[in-house]
Amino acid sequence: MKSAKFGKKKRGPQRQVSALPETPKKAKKEVDNLIPITDEYLRQYAWVIATSAIAILLLTLILYGKTLWELEYQWRTEADYSHGYLIPFLSLGILYSRRDTFPGFDARLHWLGVVLLLFAGLIKAIGLMFFMEFLEGWSIVPWLGGCVALLLGPRALMWAAPALLFLLFMVPLPFQVETLLSWKLQSLVTILSSAVLRILGFSAVSEGNTIWIGQSQMLVEEACSGLRIFVGMAAFAFFWVTLIRRAWVDKLVVIASVIPLSIIANCVRSVIVCMSYYWFDVRIANRIHDWAGIFMIGLAASLVWMVKQYWERLYRPAWVSIPANRSMVR
Repeated sequence: MKSAKFGKKKRGPQRQVSALPETPKKAKKEVDNLIPITDEYLRQYAWVIATSAIAILLLTLILYGKTLWELEYQWRTEADYSHGYLIPFLSLGILYSRRDTFPGFDARLHWLGVVLLLFAGLIKAIGLMFFMEFLEGWSIVPWLGGCVALLLGPRALMWAAPALLFLLFMVPLPFQVETLLSWKLQSLVTILSSAVLRILGFSAVSEGNTIWIGQSQMLVEEACSGLRIFVGMAAFAFFWVTLIRRAWVDKLVVIASVIPLSIIANCVRSVIVCMSYYWFDVRIANRIHDWAGIFMIGLAASLVWMVKQYWERLYRPAWVSIPANRSMVR
């Protein structure tokens, strides 16, 4: 048998390869088309930017003036959607908080903008034909998205997407969804509140949407179902997750916590109101009822904030630093 000789293998010529992957040609070409925002660019094209913004604003008012008027009427007359006045300003706040990540203007016109504008027109037409006012309101989002993509490019559209999607919270829910959700929340709050009252030592019994405490009868009306706090908390949580720089899983946890937290906040309010009517005079109980609604808003916001703080401390992101001059040998 021939003995096998073990020795050092001769290596070929070594070459260094960058640890960072090269930018694909297509992506590099798209990046080259982006125009960075500088003071010189703003001075040179300020009139173009101002003219485009004014033209979009006027065209939006012409096409959506009636829709915006109807939305404002619902904000003014329906307490569940009174937060609609704040949504446009908070949406601008989201854009301002993301200003340092703005990708710049795209020098080309993109077909994506035209598609979104046509899609917005289709949704608005369906809403007008079938008397679906919520579709008319929802069509504002693809309309503005199409304007952004057409004038600034798809990268700017992705940058502005959280602020544009946030505008959906200013549109009331469809009537069927609102009725079903309100009825479900109303029944759930009645059952949970009566259970909490029994735990606290009261002889409480739930019957439909009515809570009996001894000989006193407390009716959980539709306005007390918690729909307002549910929609408001959902908008508040979405606004919050757009401001934090965390992974999408962390943001999903905060948004998913809205459902149980809104139920808990409304249940606490119902228990306080039932106890006040059981213990105090009607005039005092009515004042407690009004103040409990304000207290519920602060309680709900505090609960969302506590979930956010707890989750951020439970799972801290790990930052890995890779030296710029690091290389590997093949």
